[in-house]
Amino acid sequence: MQIQTGQTLELHNVLSYRAKMTQQEFAAKAQEIDARLREQGAQRVGSSATATFSVEPGAHGPVMDVEILIPLNKEITLPEGCVWKPHFLLTNALVVRHVGSPATMQESANALNVYISEHQLTPITVGYNVTVKEPKTPLELDEMIVDIYVGVSPNIL
Repeated sequence: MQIQTGQTLELHNVLSYRAKMTQQEFAAKAQEIDARLREQGAQRVGSSATATFSVEPGAHGPVMDVEILIPLNKEITLPEGCVWKPHFLLTNALVVRHVGSPATMQESANALNVYISEHQLTPITVGYNVTVKEPKTPLELDEMIVDIYVGVSPNIL
């Protein structure tokens, strides 16, 4: 698995939604946001990104503190709880490309963590998952491509 260094993740005209929720609530919110985008004639420009800040046990399963970032072709009236980010910039990032089922994505994240440890780097962001190729059917799940970005400190102390 190849790790790239000194990479940049840059998004413009970004709808951002961050909340603590279950996987089911996250899926429902994503559908709600997609409906709002269609209503306002907005289209995604490039790939969306997600970041999970924490996961804790909940009454109905794990509760994630998660953010979704969706670059759009125009500014819209935001759904409740969303914020507008004219510019999202993550620099000096490490990137690993995960090809395959989302069920095995943790292996790619672990490889990135090993690289960080072996090279004595200091991560300054969580992992931002950028879907490069989304499966259109369950049969294409093993062909999914996700780039995982982690910002690291450029300081040498």
